[in-house]
Amino acid sequence: MASASFYDAVKRATVAIVKSIPGKSPFPYSIVGSGVCLRQDGIIVTCEHVFREFITPESRERVKQARQAAADQTVPIDCAIPHVLFYLGVEQTKQRINSYLMPVISAVTDETHGFDLAVLKVASDKRMFLDGFPSLSIADYGEIHEMMEVATCGFPLGEALHNQIGTVTSSFTKGMISSVIPAAGVPREHVRGFQLDLTATNGNSGGPVFSVATGQVIGVLQGGVVHPHAGQPVQGLTKAEPIYPLLDTDILSRLLKCAEPTSNIEPL
Repeated sequence: MASASFYDAVKRATVAIVKSIPGKSPFPYSIVGSGVCLRQDGIIVTCEHVFREFITPESRERVKQARQAAADQTVPIDCAIPHVLFYLGVEQTKQRINSYLMPVISAVTDETHGFDLAVLKVASDKRMFLDGFPSLSIADYGEIHEMMEVATCGFPLGEALHNQIGTVTSSFTKGMISSVIPAAGVPREHVRGFQLDLTATNGNSGGPVFSVATGQVIGVLQGGVVHPHAGQPVQGLTKAEPIYPLLDTDILSRLLKCAEPTSNIEPL
């Protein structure tokens, strides 16, 4: 059984993707979704549909047109600056929960290959993170199998849980891999996702899905499945986007090379 420090590491690497709203009470932000830091230099992965909340409709249309034209180019867009919120733990001497809000400085999205993924970059901060940002490693794809125990960490219902029951940090929920999409045994380059027996809701999108045994990430939570007749989400039936397309493309190197403001979004 994993120790408390194991889950604390996951919690610290899980971030809230937020819109900064000065003057808003009790928090100066609104939580749009979740994300996970995968590298100590501030590489954060979330879902593209979470990041889309910051983009103007006009810019979305420009990206759509560029994609339809199969144009291999950077598409400038207009958007609000996303911020990420890191959890720093409880300061026992003052009985205070510490967190740290940071702006995103660059982002790359990946819709061309059919994945709901976005990769964000925050600037290094040696004052708060002397040894780099808290991060999680990626699981070996060869060790992933159906019936494997997994969990997710994120911010279900955004900040609504604070308003209703007082929760101010990310939450855990546990389940298993119901099936590998499209089928168990497919090579890594052909995996399209993971069907999960796991309960989640809006706000969880983009949060890490990780092995309960190792704490290593297999993907990010994408969303639920809607009943074809009732039109309602099916509880306990969710999908995770695989993390492996980020390893099999040059998306990370392009992000680091073009670490410019988030108004420059590069659809793959």
